[in-house]
Amino acid sequence: MAAPRWSVPEVLSWNQGTFVSRLGFLFEGSPWIVADTWPSRPWRSVHELHAALLATVAAASNAQQLALIRAHPDLVGRAALAGTLTRESTGEQRAAGLDPGALTPQEIAAFQRLNARYQSQFGFPFVICARDHQKDDILAELERRTRQAQADEITTALREIGRIAWWRLQDVVMDEEDAVDEPQPLIFEVSYGKQGVPVYRVHAQPLAVAPIPESPFTGRPNALLAAAIDLEVFGDDFLPAYTHGDNSMIVATDSMKNFIIRESLSFEGATLEGLLHHLGTGFSTTYDQLHTLRVSGRQLPLAGGSVPDGAGGFVVSNNLFEGTGGAVAHGAVSLKREGGEVRVTGHACGLAGLSLMKLTGSAFTAFVRDDYTTLPDRQDRPLYILMDVGWRYLDSADMLDLERGAYVPHEQVHDLLTATFAEFVSESIQHLLHEMGIRALARFPQLAEISFDAQNRTRDPYGAREDADHIRVYSDPFPAYGRLTLTVRRPS
Repeated sequence: MAAPRWSVPEVLSWNQGTFVSRLGFLFEGSPWIVADTWPSRPWRSVHELHAALLATVAAASNAQQLALIRAHPDLVGRAALAGTLTRESTGEQRAAGLDPGALTPQEIAAFQRLNARYQSQFGFPFVICARDHQKDDILAELERRTRQAQADEITTALREIGRIAWWRLQDVVMDEEDAVDEPQPLIFEVSYGKQGVPVYRVHAQPLAVAPIPESPFTGRPNALLAAAIDLEVFGDDFLPAYTHGDNSMIVATDSMKNFIIRESLSFEGATLEGLLHHLGTGFSTTYDQLHTLRVSGRQLPLAGGSVPDGAGGFVVSNNLFEGTGGAVAHGAVSLKREGGEVRVTGHACGLAGLSLMKLTGSAFTAFVRDDYTTLPDRQDRPLYILMDVGWRYLDSADMLDLERGAYVPHEQVHDLLTATFAEFVSESIQHLLHEMGIRALARFPQLAEISFDAQNRTRDPYGAREDADHIRVYSDPFPAYGRLTLTVRRPS
């Protein structure tokens, strides 16, 4: 798909981040030129914008100008032969007849020989606007320019870079009078990141919390804090990678993986949510373009094993860990950097895959009956549900600042919900979920909401003993299942 074309007024309507992300490709590997041109707006035409860009290059230091020249690839060089040129350079070289697939071995050898001589003489690659020349002219220019003085060649290279930028600018920006019949540009939303980075942080800070009546949990030693971490970053800064193949703003996802693992070592907290915030803040302050992001994580199911204490009893080990089943804790923190400050814009906590069954204390009666109804009333039944639970705080600081004493551990949420499940006699699963939500918000006033996504997996009865009706056998139900959701939220 062709890149969108914008009018100059549309360009002037952008913020600085959008301006750089969409036009940063104009100068090969050097989006700083576009960024530094931003303060010179407004521009009345494409020519004025191009002149402002060239003024930025002219005002740059000698070191910056040399870095700009060196950002360009050799013509018919290793990048071209390997197919790793930017989209723009690939198209420009191909249009000039420099596609390696269309050149003879002798022509390729000639370019490589002259490129090497040029590089040896000047210390930077030969730059020429391929759109203004064809293959034979370019080869002749390459040979001629090796005879120029260093200062003259720098001037020539910068002039050619200006021509390259002119053509690239015309590809995507037009004067307003030329835009009358142009279709509206498409709107893009992009994100990318790394998924499922396993982190096994040993000897994190211990967690201590106040007890609640429904749970024995008061903390954990955190000898092992294990989680799978995801990172997703957002913003137009990365759009050129999609529209033009320009990766100059892209932080490789492999680098993201390495960052997550290494920076987990410096984490001084005690919770999964704290680790996510630590990593997200680190990403945002390390990379300017990672200003809007979401870090999420899932607890890896490992728990301390039971070992003899040497006195005839048993203790939970801080050295032995074994895989466990059951519900998995998870969390997410969304961050945005504005004005040099990284702030939390969203968060989520939860338990996934909570599986609960009880033998009695659940009814389902008095529901709608018609010709399609085959299910009998059940005054009492075994109840089996699979459930995901999520919750949010009124103030994310209660989740992150343990000194406030308001952190809600997933273990206590789990225990409160299982206690409610065990003791509450419900008329339906909906009735049960409502009771769970009301009790959770009453117990934890720091929570803004709690949500449930439950599946009815109640087993079907297959028979009972004639001599003892309470002795029964059940089996798995039909594969389809009922799904029920509920969110209980405090008024804002």
